[in-house]
Amino acid sequence: MSVRRQTARWLEVVYGGSPVADDPAEAYHEASKLDPSQIARQLEGTRRLAASPHLLLSSSRAVKRHGRPRVALPPPAELSPPLGEVITSRRSERAFDRRPIPGAALAALLHAGYGVTGLLPPEDDRPALPLRAVPSGGALYPLELYPAVLRVGNVKRGLYHFDPLSPGLELLRSGLREEELAALSTYPEVASSCAALVLVAAIFGRTRFKYGLRGYRFALLEAGHVAQNLALAATALGLAAVPLGALYDRRTDAFVGLDGVNESTVYAVAVGRIA
Repeated sequence: MSVRRQTARWLEVVYGGSPVADDPAEAYHEASKLDPSQIARQLEGTRRLAASPHLLLSSSRAVKRHGRPRVALPPPAELSPPLGEVITSRRSERAFDRRPIPGAALAALLHAGYGVTGLLPPEDDRPALPLRAVPSGGALYPLELYPAVLRVGNVKRGLYHFDPLSPGLELLRSGLREEELAALSTYPEVASSCAALVLVAAIFGRTRFKYGLRGYRFALLEAGHVAQNLALAATALGLAAVPLGALYDRRTDAFVGLDGVNESTVYAVAVGRIA
């Protein structure tokens, strides 16, 4: 005989009995909804894009350049296991062996996460558009990847920026210490023991100019695509990986050098050897 058990009433858990009058999450979700009555406002960004050669060119070259010294990456390591096998075996691993991972593994991770995988030919006034490893609303690619490297073969410790259009790394700061990464997360042992912490940041204007408030949703969704690709690539390479959402936002933005408003870190993935 089965026993019926009462599940939690989540509204009471979240709101303590009754919804609060001014809930920021609810207000944002409502404000960013798409509705037939608002489609004209949604299309305004599309018209703006079509009418501006500068926007067209910028949207086709969605990458931030810092003008810092560049570090070449080796060719990406091959991801050979079948996709079904990789999906089945992927697990979030929070313990890392402190041996370094190969530089080719980091190259493969970054390429799988946000690398260029194809080219959409030019059309009318639109220039050729590099296509990335993840889906992106309007192919606007609002994200930037910042690998914080502790233990990677042939790549010195430091904070780097990944340039997917000219594959390689920009060195933003050398001499990274483990305690600096530990201070960024509520899981300090994970952030400081991995071989590399790949920080995912968003430049919200890249997608909001076209999609308005909904563009913020698109940026977060895209960060999830990137994190999953990084995790699957790590599994295919026989490495450990875990996505980290538990970041101290202001600390992490300051660490990367972002203003926290127009650009901000939204996710991270820790990668290393399996302990």
